[in-house]
Amino acid sequence: MQELFFELLRVAIGQMDCLSRGPLADEWHGIYRTAQRHGLTELCYKGMERLFDYGLRAPQDLSIDWMADAEAIHESQELLNSRREKLVKKLDERKIRAAVMNGAQSPSIEIFVDCSMDRAIKFVRQTGQQEIRCGYTSLALNAWENTPVNLHYRVLSVRNPWANGKMQKWFAQNKELMFGQGDNGIFSPTLTMNAICMLQTFQQRLLSGKATMSLLVDYYHVLSQLNGEFQPFKDGSNMANTLETLGMTQFAAGVMWVLQETMGLNRICVLCEPLAEEGRFILKELMAEEPSWWDLIRHYPMEMIWPRR
Repeated sequence: MQELFFELLRVAIGQMDCLSRGPLADEWHGIYRTAQRHGLTELCYKGMERLFDYGLRAPQDLSIDWMADAEAIHESQELLNSRREKLVKKLDERKIRAAVMNGAQSPSIEIFVDCSMDRAIKFVRQTGQQEIRCGYTSLALNAWENTPVNLHYRVLSVRNPWANGKMQKWFAQNKELMFGQGDNGIFSPTLTMNAICMLQTFQQRLLSGKATMSLLVDYYHVLSQLNGEFQPFKDGSNMANTLETLGMTQFAAGVMWVLQETMGLNRICVLCEPLAEEGRFILKELMAEEPSWWDLIRHYPMEMIWPRR
């Protein structure tokens, strides 16, 4: 069933025309549950619609439920986009530079704020919110009841304090790349900067047992747009040097393998040479319904032994 889910995902993003075979009724239900768990219900429904021309249809009751879910998610996404624009404008009014971090599949609003944690707290208090939950990288803004919002005063972070020091220094040098693209006053990172930020975000979510395929779908689109043309960073470093500096070369190689295996990422688009062994481990943990903490500790000991920030 998992392979059929990946095939449907490829159909949805235009990498395949049809599935290798028609799923059985229970397999359709399994694909639907997997799509829900990974935040890809709407995207996979688009894939299912494309299968109609090939005579492949899910059971009618499931199709109706799936369609209703996809429509609800689409409406929710439009509301999220509207609220994100309002939030960025409000931050601009308070003279806080902001950049949109999350991709199309995200169910939340993730904003980088170019200010200190104290300044971010002050902004949140000015909205009338009294109870504030701060972490090392971000705090939650309770602006809307059904829309999670996180303001990030730090974008990159790892638990290992020595590695984190290198990462914070690197980000400080390249912070302006967070504002590399702008449209109507809404800024977002350059594609090359996003290639680093999204990879590191996925790594941290995997280590905390919260990773889903939705982030990798957004990552697939970023890498496809880059088409292997990565801009140098501020110190002149290329992508390979940067991954080594940030200690992410092996993990990146595994993710490249996962993107090729699950979504057919073109080889020209990869950050580095794919590594099958690392990729198989990442994919196993990603698709597991419950993370295997012991396996994660054994595989990533220098990350997992430190307490979460």
